[in-house]
Amino acid sequence: METEIIVEKEEMVLDLAGAGSRLISYLVDGIILGVIGWILNYASSGVGGTVGSIILFLSGLVSLAYFTYFFGNGQTLGMKAMNIKLIGTDGTYPIGYAKGFLRWIGMIISTFVILLGFVWILIDKKKQGWHDKIAGTYVVKA
Repeated sequence: METEIIVEKEEMVLDLAGAGSRLISYLVDGIILGVIGWILNYASSGVGGTVGSIILFLSGLVSLAYFTYFFGNGQTLGMKAMNIKLIGTDGTYPIGYAKGFLRWIGMIISTFVILLGFVWILIDKKKQGWHDKIAGTYVVKA
């Protein structure tokens, strides 16, 4: 279903991604990050003190690096699997690392407010979650 969105005084027809494909892409990304986190957690379990703390801190940075990098380039691995991508509300692709980082921060906000930022995708006419609104992005079919 194509949705017509007005972008900077010009009409741009976008084929917005549905909530289902977005959910599956998040699950794929979550599995990837979960495996990496499990490996780092396992590596830190036998190490105490400062080294263990550093390894655990690095596992937190993995999410930041993963989403900033892949969002900045337009697609996470989960998005590639679902054939969807990110574009800026002004039509730019890829969105760049600054917007990718901002979207990652927005996802944290969307998560901590009882997932309401993700539920917003279901009720928003532009199918944007809070993280999309914060970063100025749309998720479209690739």
